[in-house]
Amino acid sequence: MNVLAVIPARWKSKRFPGKPIAKISGLPMIVHVYRRTQEAKEVTDTVIATDDKRIVDVCKKYSLKFIMTSKNCMTGTDRVSEVARKIRADSYINIQGDSPLVDKDDISKMIKAHYKFIKLGIDVTNSYVLENSIDFKESAKNLSPHAYLVQKKDQTILAISRHAIPYIFTGEGKKITSYKYKSHVGMYVFSRDSLLKYTKLRQGDIEKAEGIEMLRYLENGIQIGCVEIKGGSQTVDHKEDIKKIETMMRRS
Repeated sequence: MNVLAVIPARWKSKRFPGKPIAKISGLPMIVHVYRRTQEAKEVTDTVIATDDKRIVDVCKKYSLKFIMTSKNCMTGTDRVSEVARKIRADSYINIQGDSPLVDKDDISKMIKAHYKFIKLGIDVTNSYVLENSIDFKESAKNLSPHAYLVQKKDQTILAISRHAIPYIFTGEGKKITSYKYKSHVGMYVFSRDSLLKYTKLRQGDIEKAEGIEMLRYLENGIQIGCVEIKGGSQTVDHKEDIKKIETMMRRS
């Protein structure tokens, strides 16, 4: 199967403008993401999808493949969908441009899981990281500030929310005392058809409220498979995160 890794990279960011080319251990962040992605043997090729010349200049300097996309893309998935219209592949994996520690084994695991889901007629695969078990006596404030997903027994997604789900209920007759939350990670694998369909789907009220792009599939009755990965949550959201990432790189 031909799998194209797409790394959406935009300049504009309320919290950290120009983030894709911020230096981490002497190299622009996007270079780290690109090179680590290429280490996954299941990836056929890698391309950076951007709408900014400054990011293009960095791609040229470091010999990274890139493609220009529209400035009107609302989400990373919209940007990957545009790439799918321009570059044909069997499947596409969306790698977050702010994840300089992305792990090749996680990428491989995602793609292998996607193969299995496709055989079941499920064309989209999402990932999650398992949180430490939270005791029901503890407050949900102990959870990390990410979106969360609930997985059904068939390993497809029931719901995604920025609120900690499921709700911690402590009523009488409680059968369990703790729960391991699944932290939603923005690494996705799509068939080409599912990407071409994405931009034709209407945004629903839940996606608008939550600001989570995968909800567009769920609100339109399209199943999403999900698989646990070991990393994926070490992203750069603020300038202060760079020092943490550099420390982690030195330890690895």
